[in-house]
Amino acid sequence: MSSVNHDESKVGSIIVCNTILIVVATVGTAVRLLVRSSLSGLGLDDGFCAISWALMFCLCFLCMWMTRYGYGRHYQSVHDVAEKNMFLKLDFATMITYLVGLATTKISFCLAYLRIFPGKTFRAVCWTVVAIVVAETIAEIFVVIFQCEPIHKAWDAGGTVKGKCLQLLSFYYISFAIRLATDIALFALPIPKLMRLNMGLGKRVGLICMFGLGVFIIVTSIIRATYLNSFTQDRTWELVETLNWSCAEVAVGIFIACIPSFKALIGIQFPKLARMLGLSSSKGSTGPTTYGVSTRKGDDYHRSIRMSTMPSRTKTDIEVSANGSEEHILPHSLAGIEVTTSVRVDRTDEGPS
Repeated sequence: MSSVNHDESKVGSIIVCNTILIVVATVGTAVRLLVRSSLSGLGLDDGFCAISWALMFCLCFLCMWMTRYGYGRHYQSVHDVAEKNMFLKLDFATMITYLVGLATTKISFCLAYLRIFPGKTFRAVCWTVVAIVVAETIAEIFVVIFQCEPIHKAWDAGGTVKGKCLQLLSFYYISFAIRLATDIALFALPIPKLMRLNMGLGKRVGLICMFGLGVFIIVTSIIRATYLNSFTQDRTWELVETLNWSCAEVAVGIFIACIPSFKALIGIQFPKLARMLGLSSSKGSTGPTTYGVSTRKGDDYHRSIRMSTMPSRTKTDIEVSANGSEEHILPHSLAGIEVTTSVRVDRTDEGPS
């Protein structure tokens, strides 16, 4: 192999990248748990999201900790065999953590879909995706653990342990193809449901874009795959980009799963900002006063009532109309899609004639 510059280092980029990912995912998870616990209570999907965050934190921490043992530097610049062995052990742990963290993130998405969207066929497809993700993850973990015979040869940098190890490059590409297929299925699932919602085009497009942010996970997964190689010559150096994108894949997935909670938080804490951004379902503070909402079912619903109190010359118009109804997704509805009808009361005081 050609000579390398032993002074080169990627340690700084590793620390910065993983720190940013931890902060982003932590903020998203904290907002989600806060909003969900205060509005409708935590669900199983929130629990899996929290587990995903814990695994993501461990993954990023392991990557930063590995820099103490040669990670981010050229392999030839690491002379202590004990350091190399520790690096390989930590690398082994990152593979397991990445696989489980990514799986729990995907399961969190599926459980959220099951909580939001009705439909027997849709639920069956969601559970099928969950089963595929679980089976795929178990198979990948099995391959990673038993890639070497004996197992501890996987972190034998000195070559003192007798045995053999598999070349995992083909396995990496096969598992990438399976994960890519489940990613596409996962983020395409809600699109038909969203297209059929009874709401304005702007809000429908906004919801589709929100769920469609899962494309970023697919993109990070594809970018990660471009850095895959056998990692046999300069593992401590060549692995950096792959692991950085692995951490990003999990962290981005967690943050996207938490985005709906930001909408709710803005609506609660900053209602004026929510109205400016079009995130509020309220008609606003100008015009008729909104006194409340009522849940309804059915497609055709329109009723107008006019009440007149002549002695005080006060005229009250009450209109309940399906035209002003909206459908809400996350976090208010606990099961299915909640359709609400705005009730407007206009009160006019007239002086004596």
